[in-house]
Amino acid sequence: MASFSHNSLELSFRTFGIGALPIIAFHGFGRTGEDFSVFENELGAIATIHAFDLPFHGDSPSPTQRANKPFEPAELRDYFIAFTDHIGTKKIALMGYSLGGRMALSLLETMPERISQAILIAPDGLKTKPWYRSLASSAWGRARYRRFIHKPHRVHGIVRSIHKVGLLHEKMHRFILGQSDTHAKRQLLHDVWLSFRHIEPDLDAVASNVRKNKLPVTLVFGAKDNVIKPELADRLQPKAPELISTMILDAGHQLLTRELGGRLRELLTTVATKR
Repeated sequence: MASFSHNSLELSFRTFGIGALPIIAFHGFGRTGEDFSVFENELGAIATIHAFDLPFHGDSPSPTQRANKPFEPAELRDYFIAFTDHIGTKKIALMGYSLGGRMALSLLETMPERISQAILIAPDGLKTKPWYRSLASSAWGRARYRRFIHKPHRVHGIVRSIHKVGLLHEKMHRFILGQSDTHAKRQLLHDVWLSFRHIEPDLDAVASNVRKNKLPVTLVFGAKDNVIKPELADRLQPKAPELISTMILDAGHQLLTRELGGRLRELLTTVATKR
């Protein structure tokens, strides 16, 4: 483990591999950068992966005050530009899984000139959530989030009712309840949802940056994923089809595997050859 600080933000990260291609990687909700160790055997000779623990996760700090003063896209931009300078390179590749995909999309919007390519694995951020934005932006809504931490029964009852009448898929039903079945998990949901509420990428701006900077972007989905469904690719891929490609695996939402590592090795080698 190591850590890097810039301005008021400090994050911990792990480094995997010794290859020439520098990659910044972001994990999913409730996970840590350790998840990217699964790629070390497949990618370690061609890439060096700096896998960050996002705020409230792993060894990174948990700044609970950020529920009232959320992270801003420009703040993340400045931090990762400083980190890119710190490791002595002009450009880095991005890799983001699930929640980490939203972080990567934000950086594609704010610092495209420092990015060489991006791999977005079942990325959050492709679909806007008006209910989430409206709740998180008001004092009343944030109070509802706080109430959920201590008294989840009403929300869980609504989720079960929606599932019972067939409006919520079984896997999504289990996912929602599984992510909020303890006080600690509900606290994490509260902290992450409110602290990251301003990190909502503008997909038109992302696509414009991809075209302007000729950035190869790969969207990776699981064919059986009911959390981040493959059809969400249609919200971004058609905006820059010459540079944004889609990879569909025979899997669900859990996509960080050695199999994917092998596919990414082929992809990164091909991109490097074209350049």
